[in-house]
Amino acid sequence: MIKTEVCIKCDDLFEMKKAVNSAYSAGASTVELCAAMHLDGLTPSPEFIVAARKEFRYRAGLMVMIRPREGGFYYSDKELIVMEKQIINAAKLGADGVVLGVLDAKNNIDSAGLKSIMEVCIKCNLTTTFHRAFDALTNPLKSVDLLIELGVDRILTSGTGWLSGKNALEGVAKLKQIIEAAKGRIEIVIGGGINSGNVNEILEQLPLKGNNISVHAYSGVQENGVTTLTAVEDFLEKVKF
Repeated sequence: MIKTEVCIKCDDLFEMKKAVNSAYSAGASTVELCAAMHLDGLTPSPEFIVAARKEFRYRAGLMVMIRPREGGFYYSDKELIVMEKQIINAAKLGADGVVLGVLDAKNNIDSAGLKSIMEVCIKCNLTTTFHRAFDALTNPLKSVDLLIELGVDRILTSGTGWLSGKNALEGVAKLKQIIEAAKGRIEIVIGGGINSGNVNEILEQLPLKGNNISVHAYSGVQENGVTTLTAVEDFLEKVKF
């Protein structure tokens, strides 16, 4: 079974509630809450997490973006502390998991910083997703084992370079390599321009059997910029294999 994740913008509280409810009603496995999508996603305000928890009810799958500022993924010690506080707060407000990425100045994984953050996530019993900072890594394939070693549960990737403007369909060859490197030991969440029109074409080219794979959609489950029940249902129907 291919799990589905819906990314939901957290700029308008009323619209976010409707979007989360649509994802829940359609049967999405998880939702990812992101503020300021025009900045590639930032940590949402507490009231959005609380409201989303109510709309997603008791389903385990409420994921919260942890990104304190726009720009790259290289954080100072003070920013890492801010992230840890945001993680603790998200857990208290009902999140089931967090979505984050920590790199060093040379676009490698900041092992020390991520280890510290992972200790907080584990104490809070949160599922962890290493977001598309993975696509900004100098060598993403060689980083899979390190993420597994540090206890990360999921990797979100398009198989294409960060800010390349390419989508997951164009990254199929690299996605296949990443999935093969993971060997089912970590969930690979495929995201980046995925919609009901291309998701089957992407999945048909990947080694699904024996691997832990899910798909992530944002604009691909929207109508006129709004996440709707109809769009999410259509997407989930296309994902069925």
